[in-house]
Amino acid sequence: MINKWISRLKFNPLKGSAVARSLDPAKNKFSQNFSNRRGVALIMAITTLLFMVYIASEMSTDSMVEYVVNSQELNRLKTYYAARNGMQIALLRVKLFQQASRLTLPPAFQSQLNQIWQFPFAWPLLPPPEINAVDKENMEKLNKESLMDASYFHIIEDEGTKIDVNDLVSPSKTLQQITKTQILNIFLQKMETDEAFQEAYQGFRFEDLVNKIIDFMSDSTTSADGGGDKRSAFRDLGQDYPPNRGFRTLEEMRLIPGMTEEFFNILASRLTIYGSKAINPNTATKDVLKSLDPSITDALVKDIIDRRNDPDLGGRFTGDGVKCLENFKSFITSGAQNATNRLNEDFDKIPMMCDKVANFKITSTGVYGAGRNSIKRSITTMVMDLSKSASQVKTYLEDEKKKENPDQQNQNGANQGNQNPAGGAGGSGSKSGSQNQEPLPKGPPRIVYWTET
Repeated sequence: MINKWISRLKFNPLKGSAVARSLDPAKNKFSQNFSNRRGVALIMAITTLLFMVYIASEMSTDSMVEYVVNSQELNRLKTYYAARNGMQIALLRVKLFQQASRLTLPPAFQSQLNQIWQFPFAWPLLPPPEINAVDKENMEKLNKESLMDASYFHIIEDEGTKIDVNDLVSPSKTLQQITKTQILNIFLQKMETDEAFQEAYQGFRFEDLVNKIIDFMSDSTTSADGGGDKRSAFRDLGQDYPPNRGFRTLEEMRLIPGMTEEFFNILASRLTIYGSKAINPNTATKDVLKSLDPSITDALVKDIIDRRNDPDLGGRFTGDGVKCLENFKSFITSGAQNATNRLNEDFDKIPMMCDKVANFKITSTGVYGAGRNSIKRSITTMVMDLSKSASQVKTYLEDEKKKENPDQQNQNGANQGNQNPAGGAGGSGSKSGSQNQEPLPKGPPRIVYWTET
């Protein structure tokens, strides 16, 4: 009994200490579980933090992408409506030209009417170098006050004086023959001025190529060269070819059998499907002027352009129809211009029109930004005076009927003269040319083609 009490009174330095507790099997198991739980909590905290960082990064990236996409879409809208605005101003200029050209003006003013549509235009307005400081400041102020932060410019070109390829199947035989001759002259001029082209295609029959173009459009099933059924040449294109209609775009000419890319590029700048059925020597391009006759050289074309742009050299060619042709022909055959010039006899059949431009090609381009980040949108339209083109074809058809039945036409003319001695219907009348013109249609000019890129 005494020994039991003595053992209880013995001093144990480890009793109640951490060492003693660690040596206790039950308490040591609890300590290990607690330490393991603290490690798992740390891992979960780090994982949660990484997950939150990932979500924040993805949300930031998505927000940035959405901002860039919406910003670019807004910029594209600004660019598009800038191009639309430029197109509306261009159409207004064409309308003003149509109205002004109907007025009776002195010759000095009449020759400047083309500046209404030829003068370049762009926004924002750029002050010319010779402008004074006050006007320059006013222009800069207007540019700053404008709500449009995009820019645009438009180009108005004369489309009517190009060769209309659809005239190859015109109701007028005169237009058919002249158009075919002009297209052949294009290749003939190329052969004479380009030695490499001449060497490559010396034995090529370009008339066969033009006949294939006619076969593409004509209603007849017989080939234009009289070589049998025309459909055999288009068999590789499918059952729907040839379509027996006029070209809807110039790019359709690439479908013509034998039409290479080189041939197409030669014709593309000289042909159109929106022609005014006549050549205007006052606005025709260099290539179109050379296509009128093989004897028209580059030097002669330069003289023509210099004359029509300089009043001191004679200025613009004048007259309508036959008078326009005679005026132009007398200039290019005069000794001062080309003493050895010899025109083909078909030259006198070329329809010409010196009075005004009827058909236009308008290209309006909107731009937002600068450099590599800039955005561009373009709108291209074709404006035609359909009544003018129709009256041209009607004139050719009437002239052909007169040549076929001269006696009947003379008799009809005498009867009309007897019935209208004072100039009534069918007579010359006393009204001026401007009064006899059809009224100009209201609204914008007639748009026959519109594309956006």
